[in-house]
Amino acid sequence: MNPKKEDELAITATIEDYLERILLLSENDGHAHITELASLLGISKASVTEMISKLKTNGFVNFEKYGTITLTEKGRKIAVKVKERHDILKSFLVLIGVNEENASNDCCVMEHNLSKETMEKLKIFIEFLQEKNQKDVFERLSEYITQIEE
Repeated sequence: MNPKKEDELAITATIEDYLERILLLSENDGHAHITELASLLGISKASVTEMISKLKTNGFVNFEKYGTITLTEKGRKIAVKVKERHDILKSFLVLIGVNEENASNDCCVMEHNLSKETMEKLKIFIEFLQEKNQKDVFERLSEYITQIEE
């Protein structure tokens, strides 16, 4: 086990959000820009630049001033895990009848706080319903939700 260096950043929800957003922005052309990231996160370019500098110092991203942002292998591993948790949670929330927009917003909060065990069980549950073609379960759940909400 490696002891944590004093200047090393703890992996917070904010850091996970940045890395996940960089991953998403990088899907088309392999990199992101400060302006895109600031717009997506709804914060100032100065705040994004400050965080990107910290992420670079800690080995999560590559960045040159006024240039592009790319994930390092270390940053990519974290971003992929966060995106997977996001996708699992969003699938689950939509499955139980939460609208797309709320599901997207809610899973952004939840993805940072659930245990590995809970995420794995949700993933297995969703896979079971999809792979075993449990269409009747979806229909019954949808009908039940409709009755309750009336």
